[in-house]
Amino acid sequence: PQPAPRPPPSALAFPRGARSSFLARARASLRSSRGAAMETHATVAKSWGVFGWNYNRANYKYDQGLRWQRYTTGRKMAMAQVGMFRQDITDLAGVSMSKLKIYGPIYGIVITVCVTVFVEGRSGLKFPGPPVFISAIYLQCLCIGMSFMALATWLLFHAAMRAQIACIQLRTRKVRVPVPTQRQLDSSRKLLSTWEEQHLYDMFRIPFVMPNGANSPDASDEDEDESPTRGMGYRNGGIPGVAAKMKAKLHEKHEAGATTTEAHMPGFTPGNPTWYEKELDDREESPEHSPSGYGKSGQPEPYEHFELLRNAQKEWWGCEAYMRVCFLFGM
Repeated sequence: PQPAPRPPPSALAFPRGARSSFLARARASLRSSRGAAMETHATVAKSWGVFGWNYNRANYKYDQGLRWQRYTTGRKMAMAQVGMFRQDITDLAGVSMSKLKIYGPIYGIVITVCVTVFVEGRSGLKFPGPPVFISAIYLQCLCIGMSFMALATWLLFHAAMRAQIACIQLRTRKVRVPVPTQRQLDSSRKLLSTWEEQHLYDMFRIPFVMPNGANSPDASDEDEDESPTRGMGYRNGGIPGVAAKMKAKLHEKHEAGATTTEAHMPGFTPGNPTWYEKELDDREESPEHSPSGYGKSGQPEPYEHFELLRNAQKEWWGCEAYMRVCFLFGM
């Protein structure tokens, strides 16, 4: 049998009006679907942007409160430390000053007895005196002893008074309580309007999705000797334990040079907001504005007040030594 004849192409085509209406509906449907998708994306972006803004603004506000609290607490500790330094000066200088109360009465009694004997002119006051040549030798030795006692008394008073003056000078001129100035108080606080000066990345960063914009500060000397896995998650379970293990492994990779230290993994690598890194830079540039007044390292050792007192002791420690020698010869 012969195949059925194929209809002409014009019979299979849509009518012109139906085809144009179909294409118009298709374009409208595609346009509406694109518009709905764009609207959905805009809504999601707006929601995430508002969430990131509120989250980071709350963090900034909280960090600035901690900044002020840390400054006031550190300043209180610094003032307490300087109070201990002032007490150190009083205690160390008081050793020489207290000897005046101990040795002074003894020297006074001995000199008083010597003067009494010299007034009478003989050794025996209520009984017959010895021969003249014996009294002469006795009075001569007594005069030498009295001279040593008088010299010891002068050295004693000089050492005690010099120690007291040095104590007063150090406490009133050098070792002063670090009361913050108005400029330091103003620089330690932050107004919330400074949030507008931060980077856009820090304003809209999404937590656990976007890494922090700045690196964490360097570890202290006490932390460098510890193992990176020590107390970092191997004793913890759940998500904190896994995160701690990841941090430890990444730290080991960084130490071995397998990864770059500039790479950040959200939630697993250390980092800080940019405003905290800026605060650390300001502290490096102006260490006198830190709570301790000496920057991040604190006051260097040996402490200055010990050195100042050691230099001041050179003016009276010799008097104390020779005072004891004169006391020995005088007795």
